[in-house]
Amino acid sequence: MIASCSLVARPSVAADVKITDAARQHFNAGVALLKDPDGARYEDAYREFKAAYEASPSWKILGNLGICAMKLERDSEAIAAFSRYLEEGKKDIDASERADIERDLGTLRASAVSLELTTTPADVVITDERTPVTGSRVRNRYQAVTGVLRLQIRPGHHVVTASAAGKPSQTFELDAEPGGSYQHAFDLSAEVAAPPPTPSPSPTTPAASAPTPTSRPVPTSVWVGLAATGALAVGAGVTGALALGKNSDYEKANGTDTDALNLRDQTKTLNLVTDVLIGAAVVGAGVTTFLYLRRPQRDSAFDLRLAPRVGWNHSGLSVEGAFR
Repeated sequence: MIASCSLVARPSVAADVKITDAARQHFNAGVALLKDPDGARYEDAYREFKAAYEASPSWKILGNLGICAMKLERDSEAIAAFSRYLEEGKKDIDASERADIERDLGTLRASAVSLELTTTPADVVITDERTPVTGSRVRNRYQAVTGVLRLQIRPGHHVVTASAAGKPSQTFELDAEPGGSYQHAFDLSAEVAAPPPTPSPSPTTPAASAPTPTSRPVPTSVWVGLAATGALAVGAGVTGALALGKNSDYEKANGTDTDALNLRDQTKTLNLVTDVLIGAAVVGAGVTTFLYLRRPQRDSAFDLRLAPRVGWNHSGLSVEGAFR
């Protein structure tokens, strides 16, 4: 429960504190922010009350400052503000308001978790982010200037980050238990290692390039040899068939007349031609095989091939090309 009189927009002047116009303006702005029709704006009001107290450190500002700090989970500041408010206000504080403040202060102290952080260098920004069981994450920033920062934080999971200009940030996580005490040291003094320079290619040495794909294309001579071997084999088959036909006719004639003698001579001639063609085909196949196995390797992005074309009514060569 928030004490109602802590929202009074007229801080009284303590005997030893002079209220400045600047302090009064900040205080009035803070009260207006707490009374915002859309809901209390605690973060903005906290800044106004803090500025008012820095301008004129009157104890009557501490009640409102403590309430804002408590709502923002800046419990170290809330405990300090409430304690000093009760101590310095004494009997000037209304009894019901005192009871409310004492109850809030007792709750904060009972569940407070002590966290002591040492920092190197001394001037470091500390960010504390708590993840509650329900609701949004609560994030607060603190400035460590003496190398030691003591905080009172809420129980729960905290991610504490230390950062300094020109240094890599460091993070510390903890699951804080009610009433627990924790310590951690941040050392951001290590120099950041500069990345090694990337060597540039020497002006006399060309930069490395991607390797060119290589292949062993079939040379034209192989295709020519293959076509010739095929043609000889086809010719041998044709003449062989003709020789068989003539021999059959000769056997049917079975005589010594001129026609029979002619058929015998034609058969011998066709057999001889067939043998020659078969021998030439064998030699051509051997040469073609040798040329294929000994073909050279070269870089190529385009293949040019000479392919044979053999059919019942025609034979020959065709040129084929393709990009790799």
